[in-house]
Order: sequence, then structure tokens, then C-alpha cells
Amino acid sequence: MCTVLLRFDPTAPWPVLLAAVRDEFVDRPWDPPGPHWPLAHPSVTGGRDRTAGGTWLAVRRDPAALAAVLNGRPLPPPAHPRPSRGGLPLMALTDAAPTADALRAYDAVHLLVATPDAVTMWSWDGEEVRRHDIEPGDHIAVNLGLDTVDDPLVPHFLPLLHATASPPLRAGDDTAAAWAGWVDLLRGEGLPGDDPRALLVSHVHEGRTYGSTSASLVALRRDGVRMDFTATPTTPAWQEIPVP
Repeated sequence: MCTVLLRFDPTAPWPVLLAAVRDEFVDRPWDPPGPHWPLAHPSVTGGRDRTAGGTWLAVRRDPAALAAVLNGRPLPPPAHPRPSRGGLPLMALTDAAPTADALRAYDAVHLLVATPDAVTMWSWDGEEVRRHDIEPGDHIAVNLGLDTVDDPLVPHFLPLLHATASPPLRAGDDTAAAWAGWVDLLRGEGLPGDDPRALLVSHVHEGRTYGSTSASLVALRRDGVRMDFTATPTTPAWQEIPVP
């Protein structure tokens, strides 16, 4: 599963704060965040999945926005191949959020799109497309949906998110200073990777290791974006990502 921890406050200096963990088979190749789509999506910076060419999380500076996908529950095999869900954040940041009809062409998915003024999540479960206009406050999105207590991670980590102060995000600070307690939050409280509450996961599925392969911190304000990233969330080595 993947996890997004979100704080939305339109009145704050940085209205959108996001901490995200990407979970995937560890042998699936990918590239760290960068401007990987200079022709089709020239304004977008994000991590790139080398297998399908899309992204799980991407940002845009002007106007400031982010988009992320989380997989939904598996659907029956299709008669024809479905497009990669990794194309959805690129579309959302370049054109507009896909329509309900367009989302039905994909495997089950949650698409989160945020600007300093609004945060929306579209969820397609194979039967219905639902739009969630997210209210200000703290939220957690997982593969089962938004703020769902059916995933043990959510009731465990939501109080921890509530207790974490908004970071200072001073220009020139390294990640630890800029994000303060949010870096500690993404350490996952030291829960073992097979704990159902775990933020950082690790287990073997059909002979392949599935785990948390990266983590990102993103902040949006009306005149800017800050993105920090680590490719090793269990032993993090954070770096700020340039967002042109």
C-alpha cells in the first residue's frame, strides 16, 4: 500500500503540507524526482516509474499544485490492457483532472490533486467514481480510501499527525530543520514492516519483496513549492528537490 499524510489549511503560510510513502515491489525500477517529461509535461517534477513511464507523485510550481495516485483494490482482469495509473498525476498537472468516464478506463485508483486553495480526491473502485472535496484539517489517504478506520494505520497515525506542529519551512534550511517533526513522523514509530499499522512496510509476496521504496515531503503556497525526498525511508538520507 501507499500512504499520504495531509494537512490542509488555506489560511496558513503554507496551505498544503504532505508527507507520502510509496510502497512497491523493491525490484521494480524507478527514478527519483526530476523533470522527466520535458516534451509532454514540461512543467512537472516527479519520480518516474521506469516500467510504465508515469509517476506516483508529482508537483508543479506555476501555479503551485501536486498530484498523487494510490492504487485501489484489484479488479478482475480486463479484456483489454488498461492504461497505467501513473499517467494520471501527469494529466492532472498538465491539463485537468480526468473525468469520471476517463477514470473508468483504469484499474481501481485514488487520485489526489491539491492546490493552495483546494484539495480533491477522486476514487474509482470498479463500480463508481466518487469525488471528495477535502475539508481543511488533517487527513490520511491509503489504498482503502480517505480517513478510513478500516485500515489500522489510519487510527494509529492520525493522532500522531494531529500532534505534529506545522514546520517552519525556512528557505535555505536542510530537510531536518525545514520540516522538523514531520521528518520524525515519517520514521514510522519503529513499527515492524509487517505490522498492520506500519507506515514503512516490508514483506514477501509470492517470492518478491514488497516494501516502502521512497518517501516525500511536499509543501505548497501560492508563490512556491518545496519538495524533499529520500530513496531510503527506513534509513533516510533526505535531499531537497529543485522544482523549476
